[in-house]
Amino acid sequence: MNIGIDKSATLLEKMLDVSSIKHKVIANNIANVNTPGYKKMDVSFADQLEKAVNESSMNKFDTLQPKIVVSKEDASDTVRNDGNNVDMDKEVSSLVKNTLSYSIFTQLLAKKYEGIKSAIEGSRG
Repeated sequence: MNIGIDKSATLLEKMLDVSSIKHKVIANNIANVNTPGYKKMDVSFADQLEKAVNESSMNKFDTLQPKIVVSKEDASDTVRNDGNNVDMDKEVSSLVKNTLSYSIFTQLLAKKYEGIKSAIEGSRG
């Protein structure tokens, strides 16, 4: 949906896309909480974004792509006897956090477009 406004709008649009994908992945993890052998999935994006920011590659935001990956297990992950490593409490917490992030990105993008609309309307008068 990039309409060429500026790089911050492009980044916000990308973050909305990432949040949407992450929501689907979390929902899939929750749906598979009782599936033997299921390994929790995650969305990899933050590392790409950090690299782009550190390299001052702001013009590359629209080329960044989130990747769905098998979540890296750490010491806090518990794997049940059936091989499933989905922790319902962690998934619900991630879902709430992701929903909040999506809401914030939506509000920021709406404010950006309101400012653009005001500038256009002001230039007509």
